[in-house]
Amino acid sequence: MEEKKRFSKLKVPLKFNLAYATGEITDAVAYQGFSFLIFTFYYAVMGLKVEHVMLIYILWSIYNAFNDPILGGLSDKTRTKKLGGGRRKPWLIAAWVPLSMIMFFLFTPFVAPNTNSVWVAIYFFFIICIFDTIYTAFSLNRTSLYPEMFRTDREREEAGTGRRIFMVIGLILGMGVPTLFIPVLTESTQQNVYNYWIAGAVLGAIVFVTAFINIKWGVKEPSLEELEEKETFGVFQSIWYTLKNWKFVVFIFCSLMNWYVFAIFPMIMPIYSEFALGESNSMLVVLLLLVAFLSSAPGVVFWSWVDSKVGSKMGFILSQAYWVAVLIPLFFISNYWIALVVLALNGIGLAGSPYFIDRNISNIADEDELKTGQRREASFYGVHALVIRLSTILAIGSVSLILSRNGWTLFEQTVPGVDLVEGLRSLLSFFPAGALVIGIILLLFYPLNKKRVDKLQLSYKKDMK
Repeated sequence: MEEKKRFSKLKVPLKFNLAYATGEITDAVAYQGFSFLIFTFYYAVMGLKVEHVMLIYILWSIYNAFNDPILGGLSDKTRTKKLGGGRRKPWLIAAWVPLSMIMFFLFTPFVAPNTNSVWVAIYFFFIICIFDTIYTAFSLNRTSLYPEMFRTDREREEAGTGRRIFMVIGLILGMGVPTLFIPVLTESTQQNVYNYWIAGAVLGAIVFVTAFINIKWGVKEPSLEELEEKETFGVFQSIWYTLKNWKFVVFIFCSLMNWYVFAIFPMIMPIYSEFALGESNSMLVVLLLLVAFLSSAPGVVFWSWVDSKVGSKMGFILSQAYWVAVLIPLFFISNYWIALVVLALNGIGLAGSPYFIDRNISNIADEDELKTGQRREASFYGVHALVIRLSTILAIGSVSLILSRNGWTLFEQTVPGVDLVEGLRSLLSFFPAGALVIGIILLLFYPLNKKRVDKLQLSYKKDMK
């Protein structure tokens, strides 16, 4: 009976659902703004060699091997009355203002372009590590609330649809707003550095406002007394137990393949648009990504319907298969407007991945709670964050391979050869399509199909009575 009361308290009405979904804007503006601008800024604007950029990304990913899972374990173990009280909310409040400020400092090495590559490289490494620590503290705890506040399949479908629509709004802001201040993303001048500063400051302001709405009205946790009643694993014990869950391990490597696609698209799009499609205007460059994200909004509704019919596992397989089919044509396209249409079709495939990733991790966390009696979402999301950060290494490695083999170790504002143009096209077609095929193969070994998840939900209902 007490358990039933606890669950009823955690049910979130529409206004909480929307306030929680607003956090998707915060998340998307912070991370996609970072992903879209950071490579182009340090490679094309500041003048770092591509192999140095790749080394920094690798070192950053090694740092994340400790940062992400440890923060997840600490979050699961947190029980405090400070900063709003609870275990997730204190982390959200602590990360709120720093995350807003770091968006500006991402682009402030305080030297002119092409003047002090050693200092720029050092600054680049440390600032992205600081960014990632703050961003993870916010995003991981916000995401961990999803399976806890929304407990049934129906609630998660409704909340998931709202989240993805708000995520599209965040993506539009995260990549659209900078183009208002940065006319040409690849221009290596001091004035363009100032343009990046302004863009970073505005992104930080959006993060500040939307995070406030999310924290103020979109967070609902069990009382501190209820949290303290349950035993918890230690931080490293929780990480180890999470890694022993073979279903989860199979799934996160499938997720890694999808995050590789998420990483490579914004990273290479400015250079791809300028030199493979012949369009350098920053607004039109961003438009390529925005049409994909806009078309992902109806895509979320479609995949939610598919989920209700065939389950989260099969739905994820189908969404990846569709995405592969619409990625391949990008290799053969040289016209900007045709590419725009094809990327709109890609948006439907893009919509499926984040939707089904959260749905499946929630199912894993539910099954884990039945076995352990603990809600350990943050541990799962922390280890998940660790693994998907490898997507950045895979993406920058792919980009470095293509650019270095074709004489672009240093960025040059010159007409590229045929081989480089084909390489840029392959980075947005064959490379991501191959990764998704691997993801589909991995998912075939993942056992939580619709039948097993339905049984899992029935078990929850019995425990609540």
